[in-house]
Amino acid sequence: MNYLNIYEKLIQRGQARQLDSTVYFEEHHIVPRCMGGTDSLGNLVKLTPEEHLLAHLLLIRIHPTIGKLTIALHWMLQGKW
Repeated sequence: MNYLNIYEKLIQRGQARQLDSTVYFEEHHIVPRCMGGTDSLGNLVKLTPEEHLLAHLLLIRIHPTIGKLTIALHWMLQGKW
């Protein structure tokens, strides 16, 4: 399975849409901070909570040797995000 392709499509979908002001969203770093990503607007995308979880699961599959991605997912699931 091409996890990178799925991740890229998820990010593109988030970038292309306008969420209604009543929709809860979470900001996701497209390039994670633990991989050198910044807090710049160009590196952030608004995702629904379900999409945000999926994005982190995909990142772990794409980069299995980067342990900080697993830690980030753990924090997110514990509500410490």
